[in-house]
Amino acid sequence: MTPLRHKMIEYMVLKGFTENTQKSYLSHIRYLAEFFNQSPEDLNEDDLRAYLLHCHTVKHWSFSSCRQFVHAARCLFDKVLKRPLSKEQLPMPRKEEKLPDLLSRSEVQKIISCCHNEKIQTGLLVAYGTGVRVSELVNLQVQDLDGERNTIRIRGGKGRKDRDVDFTLGLKNRLRAYWKVYVPRTWLFYNRSPHAPLKKTTMQRGFTRAKLKAEIPKRGGIHALRHAFATHQLEAGMPLPRLQQLLGHSHISCTLRYTRWLKCTDDSSANAFDLLAPAKK
Repeated sequence: MTPLRHKMIEYMVLKGFTENTQKSYLSHIRYLAEFFNQSPEDLNEDDLRAYLLHCHTVKHWSFSSCRQFVHAARCLFDKVLKRPLSKEQLPMPRKEEKLPDLLSRSEVQKIISCCHNEKIQTGLLVAYGTGVRVSELVNLQVQDLDGERNTIRIRGGKGRKDRDVDFTLGLKNRLRAYWKVYVPRTWLFYNRSPHAPLKKTTMQRGFTRAKLKAEIPKRGGIHALRHAFATHQLEAGMPLPRLQQLLGHSHISCTLRYTRWLKCTDDSSANAFDLLAPAKK
């Protein structure tokens, strides 16, 4: 390990960056060094700008990947090397505002019913029934389930924040059947060994296979269940602050994004906004 890499890891650990963020940032810096075949500390802003342009125009990186590189570069140069980068020379690519495909309630049910592995199927039900992220799902432990308070404790979620989600009667009934077969002791969804949690990729692949069997052509992986949970709860009348709490969003603006999927189901009020509808006499 080079001294520079060690310093960057040290900084990220002290700042409390997640392991995934650390790996991602280190990978970006490694690719940068390989591209120029020299240490990143010998590069200047023009080099970084040229590399970012290359990634965007030649490698066809998404704006999201380009943004991640800029974050990694600023972490290294601004915080570790103490050589702050100019925002004009290395601008932050604009966020993409793509609207992901939304699964209907019937499509969610069809996907879950097409999953024939009971452990994965139960995991998908919990993901949809609570809106948790897949990383939070596979980290659930038996001790996190509180049947008396009807809550499930999510520990170390995004931003290293704990929160509670609803432990509904439907989930309880499904988990009782799951318990009889798998008898979890520590991890709710364990790997081959009951002492190790199931891998995220295993749950993700299970969702993808089930979606293919269900012949649902919509884009998106297992995170689509979180989108479906949020939107279907809003359609059912859940207040935004409550949904924000369940999803673990720090800002209400993140939760408000789910209103993009809401549609007016009342035809009379919908016609009020139809400027081409025939005028009432």
